[in-house]
Amino acid sequence: MTTMLTMESLKPEQSTFLKQTYPELTIIPVEALVADQLRQINIIYGYKNTYAKLLTQLLNDPQSKLKWLQTISAGVDYLPLAQLAKKHILVSSASGIHAQAISQNVFGYLLYWARALDKAIAAKTQHRYGLDPQKIVNLDGKTMMIFGTGHIGQQIAKVAQVFNMHVIGVNRSGRAQPYFDQIVDDQGYAASLADVAYIVNVMPLTTATHHFFNAQFFEQVNHQATFINVGRGPSVDETALINALSHGQIKAAALDVFEMEPLPQTSPLWQMNNVLITPHTSGLLEHFRIAFFNVFKPNLAQFMKDGTLIRNQIDYHAGY
Repeated sequence: MTTMLTMESLKPEQSTFLKQTYPELTIIPVEALVADQLRQINIIYGYKNTYAKLLTQLLNDPQSKLKWLQTISAGVDYLPLAQLAKKHILVSSASGIHAQAISQNVFGYLLYWARALDKAIAAKTQHRYGLDPQKIVNLDGKTMMIFGTGHIGQQIAKVAQVFNMHVIGVNRSGRAQPYFDQIVDDQGYAASLADVAYIVNVMPLTTATHHFFNAQFFEQVNHQATFINVGRGPSVDETALINALSHGQIKAAALDVFEMEPLPQTSPLWQMNNVLITPHTSGLLEHFRIAFFNVFKPNLAQFMKDGTLIRNQIDYHAGY
């Protein structure tokens, strides 16, 4: 008998599918969990950081039968990966399901600045047109550099191609990926920064990417560049970013994630006219439960067959 703890609610048709396809599978919603069931759990479906205490209990229980944790997020930097690896617990992410939503947010940011929508909004409050035609630019012909060339980076690059932009991807290996005009490794991007109009971060958070975007990085950037962060907040040294924005080292920033969330009210970012802030919403999906279950379903089939996974399994050492 396999026991699955659901932390993300299932749609009725999903519950029916699981019960009909896997009669040997016991499903326990997290709100119905009682203490003596905890160590019987083999699978966690929909894990998120709000259940950290529960996961700690499982990891500290030598009789726990936990074998697989399916996270609700693409990034897993908040998980105790070393402990999970030591106990040989499989971890899979929701990587890929957020790509469309995040790419749409990114181009919302780009068009907000490029088409001077910020000026139009400000002018509307004064009942006037007030647009300076010289402030409006086209995206075609502009160069975008995307740090991170996985599912999300590729989708952003795909949309950028539609806008006839030149797209450079940055990854650890320098290996080619679809939809990018050029790929460079994470040591060779600096030579191209002077020509880049838009910098987009979608890298996972690891020890190597923590404060990757620091003072030294911003000193190398084209002063007319816009910086967009839809990856992880701690990838950016916010003090360095604020200084870069204040001193004209970069033109503007659109930020969906921050070193501390919610962003403290005392942060200077709130007061900066060249900063667009969204509250970690770029990855929100209209039909999340369907998309998430479709990631989980083939993995469940494989796990029930032989205890392995076929999609989005986390590499403990790489951190994603």
